Order: sequence, then structure tokens, then C-alpha cells
Amino acid sequence: MTDIRYLNDSQELHDGIDFLIEGVKNPFPDVFANFEYFEKARDYILESLRGLKSYGVSEDPLFIFSLSSEPDCLSQWRAYGSYAIEFDNELLTSEVSKLLDCLYSDSQKIANARLHARDALAAVSNDMAKNNGCLGVDALNAVISMSYDAATFKHRGFSEEKESRIVLPSNDSEFPSNIKHRPRGDILIPYIEVPITLDCIKSISVGPMQNQAMAFASMSEFIYGIERNWQVDSGNIEYELEVHKSAIPFRS
Repeated sequence: MTDIRYLNDSQELHDGIDFLIEGVKNPFPDVFANFEYFEKARDYILESLRGLKSYGVSEDPLFIFSLSSEPDCLSQWRAYGSYAIEFDNELLTSEVSKLLDCLYSDSQKIANARLHARDALAAVSNDMAKNNGCLGVDALNAVISMSYDAATFKHRGFSEEKESRIVLPSNDSEFPSNIKHRPRGDILIPYIEVPITLDCIKSISVGPMQNQAMAFASMSEFIYGIERNWQVDSGNIEYELEVHKSAIPFRS
């Protein structure tokens, strides 16, 4: 899972935070908010969002695992590599965390921002009322939830990717950070490793390439050994890990 500040969209988080800030200024109405602390809650949320927008290397970053619901897209083969891993949605989310669908259109972002702003304002204002004007766990969780929302707002230029994300903070209690770094050009990219079982993986697809038939044959042999070993190790003798070819007739 990669630090969100180092993904290929230069506007990661910023685009989402801008929409959420406007949503907090003009949220959907909520009769369950505590109106005595409403403005104080609004100020706290706005300050938190602006701080998130400018956070630096000393802050706890968000880590992102990106997936696509588009299985065979030429632009993604070109951008990301020659092989694709298909995950079992239900098993993956049960082992790691829920999947959040990315939003691309401004109308979706505005509606989503106003909805989440309404919920956050209710949570924070009621938490303040319960704690005599101070912040409690509910208020902090509401702001953390909004940072997750911000991570799903993507520029419309990326809409072809049909992306969903798993989002985790670096200090998640279940998956300790142990932040590692990998090189990309002249930069070290921070990431964390989150363990999953092989049951989460359904198939491997071989992308369009000049020697696709040969690549498919060698990958099938490689996967066959992994599949059989996992059947023995896990006791799941019905486990199958399929290998597919891209249907796009493109020779890279």
C-alpha cells in the first residue's frame, strides 16, 4: 500500500479536500446535529481539512491500495504493466478493509461531500455537547473518515481506470506501519505491507504483448505450482488460480 502523496495523480487529496471544504460550508441539513455547538464543530472540521491539505513528512500519511473494475483496458496495460491480478472482493475486504469507490464527476463529488459533511457535523457537534465543548473519540473519528473520503475524489481524467481503493493510516493498530521504501527513478516511495492469504487471489491475466502465447504458457506453469502448494498448505483442495489472456489484439 503506497503513501498517497507519491501516487501518479499530482492532485491526490487536494481535489477531494476542496470539495469537502465546500461541503462543510454548505452541507445537507441535519436535524440531529447539536446546534449549540454547530459552528464550533464546523470551524474544527474546516481547520482539520485545511491542515490535511498541507500536511508534510512529519504527519501520519494515508496508504492506498488501488484496484480497478475494468479487467482489460489498453491504457492501463500501457501504464501499469503486462500482468494483472484479479482479487476476490469479499475475501480481500474481509482480510484487510472495505473498498471505497472513487468518484470522478463533479456532481458526484458535490453530493458526496455535502452528505459526509452533514454526518461529520452531526458527529462532532454532538460529541462536543457530550464532552462540554471538548473533542472526544467520535469527533476525531469523524475527521479521519473525511480524510478517507478525500482519498476517493479523483480527477475526471482518470475516470477510465474505474478505480476502487483500500485506505489505511500508517498507524493502523491492526497493521503496524513498519514503513518501507522502494525506488522509482530518483525518488524513494514509502509503502507498507499488509498480509493476505492466497485465497484472496482469483486469477492472473497476461496483457497484450508480442510473445503473449509464450508468456501465457510460462505463467500457467508458474501458477500451477503455487496453486498445488496452496491446496496442500491451506487444506483448501478446491482452490483454483486461473490464468487468462487479454483479448486486445495489440503487440507492444
